[in-house]
Amino acid sequence: MSISAMGFSYCISLQVRHPDADPDDIIHEIGLPVRRSSKMGEPRSTLRGAPLPGHYDMTFCVFDLGVGADGELADHLRSRIATLIPKREFLHELRATGGSLNLFITWTVGERGEVFDCTLLSDLVSLGIDLGIEPISAD
Repeated sequence: MSISAMGFSYCISLQVRHPDADPDDIIHEIGLPVRRSSKMGEPRSTLRGAPLPGHYDMTFCVFDLGVGADGELADHLRSRIATLIPKREFLHELRATGGSLNLFITWTVGERGEVFDCTLLSDLVSLGIDLGIEPISAD
């Protein structure tokens, strides 16, 4: 089924940044598929592993939370956020020690939008997770 028939497609990730946490600890505690991680102080590299100048100035982890072309982004978010609620204490500790958490959505614009109800937004707030959305034209 095409994107226009369903409304839109999306890709969701959770991005965690911290001044000095061990990415292996973050990955273990969050327990979701990790797309990329780097540790503060390690040499920088491209996504394919080629060296870049300098060193990482903070720890960074990106977790895949899923993709879809079903136009049901809010429902997908609810289910993924539900898996993070039991990890609330760990997520709060990350923020309290200088970290940041961002739920990042790449959204291919289609024929309709989406509503993030107050319950979903409240769950994000209770976890200390910021929301970022990047719309992309379907053309």
